[in-house]
Amino acid sequence: MKKCEFCAKEISYNEMYCCDECEKQTKLYYERSERFAKPFSMINVVCLFGVMGGMFIFPMSKPFGAALSIICCAVLGVLLLLLPFPTESMIRRFKVQKAIKITRLVGVGMMFLGALIAGLLLIFLS
Repeated sequence: MKKCEFCAKEISYNEMYCCDECEKQTKLYYERSERFAKPFSMINVVCLFGVMGGMFIFPMSKPFGAALSIICCAVLGVLLLLLPFPTESMIRRFKVQKAIKITRLVGVGMMFLGALIAGLLLIFLS
């Protein structure tokens, strides 16, 4: 059986969505994705390089390197919570609704990573 593009419920082969609400939510997701794709990508790249740069700078300047990593992890986590745009392969595999949930969990994980780095910094610097 074919699955709904949004919620992954089984549907007949001549339909794309199981209900009007799923169709509306999918269209809303793709409109948001198209509108915020460039800012999302730019912030995402800056934050990823910030995390890597913070880890690179950390041995030379512990407070600055850790602060850079903490800030970038927090910004990336908030970004993934507010604008959960999973990859196309995730959408194909899990459908839109589940892929968004997984992306939001990754955002929470990034925020947790930032808090973990901050906690370790407080332990090692005191």
